[in-house]
Amino acid sequence: DGLRIEPLDLPAACREAEASLRPLLEKKGILLDSELPPERMVMGEPFLLRRILANLLQNAVEFTPAGGRITVRTSRSDGFAEWRLADSGPGIPEYALGRVFDKFYSLQRPDTGEKSTGLGLSIVREAASLMDGEVSLENRPEGGLLAVLRLRSA
Repeated sequence: DGLRIEPLDLPAACREAEASLRPLLEKKGILLDSELPPERMVMGEPFLLRRILANLLQNAVEFTPAGGRITVRTSRSDGFAEWRLADSGPGIPEYALGRVFDKFYSLQRPDTGEKSTGLGLSIVREAASLMDGEVSLENRPEGGLLAVLRLRSA
């Protein structure tokens, strides 16, 4: 059977992902500024949506320095809902920009110097694609990274 794509509450899924990272946010003293208007329904698969949001949020927390800031916003346009996460970390080095979605490619975490498995972002891109959506990452001119998830509005 294929995926069961259904209407999902994007703000509720985001709050769930945020709650799972609350201990790490508090430990690092990171301010999470989350503006999630109600009634932002998207078409998706519940498990995949949770994985995408949790992975992108966890990456933001791991790359944001202690005392930093992460903002989350949602918007709607052209039949799509966008979930936008901006962090105050170092962004992606120029040499890595084209590779961050490759399987097994990983950058060192600033806090530990360790690398991840390099599977998270490749899974995020594939999961978004399976839900007829897309995900993008770009360095912000003022510093930090912007992650954007676009899914069809329900």
